Amino acid sequence: MDGLQSGGLNVTVIESIIRNLETLPASKLVEVAHFISGLNPNRRDERIAALNATAGCMAGEEGEAFEKAVREEADRIDADAWK
Repeated sequence: MDGLQSGGLNVTVIESIIRNLETLPASKLVEVAHFISGLNPNRRDERIAALNATAGCMAGEEGEAFEKAVREEADRIDADAWK
């Protein structure tokens, strides 16, 4: 392949990917973003580390109040509002 090397990546390949992405509808871009994110082997480790760092940080009354607020607000979510 022709193209300049940038951090070990072929710029021509990156440019081609970007051109293809620019033609996709928003819904497909979301799918692509999830797919690309899943390719990163560190992603799972990062999520687990974040969960371990924050697990149990709200206990007792504070945790119960947060859970109640989330449940009450979840009922008001309009799944079509963001479209």
